[in-house]
Amino acid sequence: MHLLLPFLFFIAAVFHPVPVSAQSPAPNPASGMEGLATFGVARMVETSVPDLKDGAILSASDNGAVLSDIPYDSQVLGIVSRDAGIIFNTTNSTGSAIPIISTGEVYALVSVKNGPIKKGDLLATSTNPGVAVKALVPGYVLGTAKEDTTVQNPDEIEKIAIDLNLHYFNSKSPFPGSLSDIMKIAMFPTKDGPSPLFKYIVAGLVVLGSFFLGFVSFSRTAAKGVEALGRNPAASKIIYLGIIFNVTIVIAIILAGLTVAFLILRI
Repeated sequence: MHLLLPFLFFIAAVFHPVPVSAQSPAPNPASGMEGLATFGVARMVETSVPDLKDGAILSASDNGAVLSDIPYDSQVLGIVSRDAGIIFNTTNSTGSAIPIISTGEVYALVSVKNGPIKKGDLLATSTNPGVAVKALVPGYVLGTAKEDTTVQNPDEIEKIAIDLNLHYFNSKSPFPGSLSDIMKIAMFPTKDGPSPLFKYIVAGLVVLGSFFLGFVSFSRTAAKGVEALGRNPAASKIIYLGIIFNVTIVIAIILAGLTVAFLILRI
């Protein structure tokens, strides 16, 4: 017991539950997932947007968290959830801070503007601020729906449970153009991702690596060729052919590196 009390005080000092300031819309009774968001873990983010609804999707901006209004937005921070089971606060949050969930199961505001949403469908941000729609093309998606929508009017907003898993999705086969897909994912300017200069950095590293490998291979080949020629002058023709063959391999390595770098820059 003497170890339990300090542990409870530590938990109370780190996690700060935020009271619900607005009543959340009622969950879909057909989903059987009522109260799901209460098991999520949220974090506080600063925002200047007033009257944010639970389930609204927020994205990063220079002015803090704002409602997502770009289709397939790669800057998504998470979904507003005031009733999260645990709210983790790592900053000195002001009165404008709001709890959001960035991964896991949570309720989100959705629209059927891109068609009815079925369980398992991928969801993405839309031009409707803070509202998700069914994903129809490759891009940055929010995750998958955990239940069907019940509304039919595209202008009506509904709240459904989703499995939030921010990632890039490509509906095409992963085999053709897999290098292109990997590079596109790496170059996405996400909130945690690299800048667009990533492809230039990778291309430069590939070129430097090919020249380094070529130089090392040529140095070894030249040294061994000179040594072999000194030991056996009579086999000079064979030794020369071996040196020419290895130099050809070195040139091929460098050309391959330059080709890969060129393809990277063309993506």
